[in-house]
Amino acid sequence: MRKSRPRRRVAQALVEFALVGPLLMGLTLGVLQVVLYAHARDVVISSVQEAARLSAEDGRGLEDGYARARALVDAGLGRSLEPLAIDGSMDSELVVIHLDATLQPIVPLLGGLPLHADASVARERFRPAGG
Repeated sequence: MRKSRPRRRVAQALVEFALVGPLLMGLTLGVLQVVLYAHARDVVISSVQEAARLSAEDGRGLEDGYARARALVDAGLGRSLEPLAIDGSMDSELVVIHLDATLQPIVPLLGGLPLHADASVARERFRPAGG
């Protein structure tokens, strides 16, 4: 009879692990996805800000900013953002850049996680003689 007790404990431990293991795995993947989403959001926001700043430089245009934003997103996130849509507008006073993308999740059953960022920067103007 003494040998049956350790078997029961092993069986009980296996059943408990079978119940708790998937919950822990789901929780771990969820926390990791939130962290990756926060990182992706930060990369997207900073790349749009840099794109707007570059586009606002004297002698530069929106295409320069778009190329810079794509390069920064590719460097920071690789191909985990698909599709990547960048557009914007520029007038004599202000540059505005918008970026929309979808982050591919860890578990592909969930569908994409949307990301959106906007940035606006006042345009540089050449002022002769500092005035």
